[in-house]
Amino acid sequence: MTGSMSSNEFGAILLRWLSESRSGKASALRDGVRSQAQAWGLELKEYADWDWMRKVAALAFIDVDLRADRWSVAPPVLTRLPHADGLALLTGARTAQISTRIEEAAQDWMELISVPHRAEADEAPLPDSLLFQYEDLRTLQEAAELLGARYVPCAAVQLMELLPQAAPGPESAPPGGSTATTLEKYELRLQRFVPVARDDEDGLYRWRGADYARLTRVRRNGAFHAVERETGVYLELARHRIGVMRWRPESGKGRAGVGRLFVDRYAPLPTLHERVAVLCSGFPPSMGKQAQIRAYDNVPRALAEALAASLQQNLEIMPRPVAVTGGRTK
Repeated sequence: MTGSMSSNEFGAILLRWLSESRSGKASALRDGVRSQAQAWGLELKEYADWDWMRKVAALAFIDVDLRADRWSVAPPVLTRLPHADGLALLTGARTAQISTRIEEAAQDWMELISVPHRAEADEAPLPDSLLFQYEDLRTLQEAAELLGARYVPCAAVQLMELLPQAAPGPESAPPGGSTATTLEKYELRLQRFVPVARDDEDGLYRWRGADYARLTRVRRNGAFHAVERETGVYLELARHRIGVMRWRPESGKGRAGVGRLFVDRYAPLPTLHERVAVLCSGFPPSMGKQAQIRAYDNVPRALAEALAASLQQNLEIMPRPVAVTGGRTK
């Protein structure tokens, strides 16, 4: 199957399969995304399968633990979006039973907005975002119960309180033996890992372990510490005092406290941070300026500051856009 059907239904069908399967190996899911794309006539770019998994996890459809090579479907949740004037997001599992309840509710009483995500030609399409319009909180709580979902007042704010402080993990063994031949060091100037012969400087390293799994470690004062790749990049940015996060307030009346969060693409947010930013709008980040920046919408300033602080970043506050009306600047 090709054409519009692929972009409209691919994500929904794959999410249905994940919801019914409930859990599995992350590596098998990666292979499944790519094989399904081939079956639907979609040609994916390199790492598009990992990108799809990352985005679906950020949208709170699934949870992924790459270290354990596991994924599991997230429970269905109905949650308010911050500063969104009566809009809630329905995310998590979409089994056949839940989907039937959603369809029946949309035909009967629920004001449901299904918003497709525009995928590039070489990307795997995502499931649609489902937004629910509500008038009061009692309606929202009742809707969650009728749909078989859990009601969470505001998942983005709730998760913000759980953000960990970026720091080196437990001390671990240094590279050695045959693994040293795969040694790479992260170069901030080049924004990528490059092969090196020695590990005698502090920094972020990675190499292949005895089982050929890729290990990422940060070296501090001669000792190596376990760390996730994304967190390790932010530790290096902090060590060199480099900022990659900016926030700009919206121009609308009464919207000065909410805005757009910009993050340099070479420094992707860690998993939990990414989910916090995405659940502010219910949409994955858009790309800008030759795809060098990720932009997250509807992010409150307090939340953007919390994200930056937990990653040892000084959030740059950009000037508010100037409203233009009738050819005149206000």
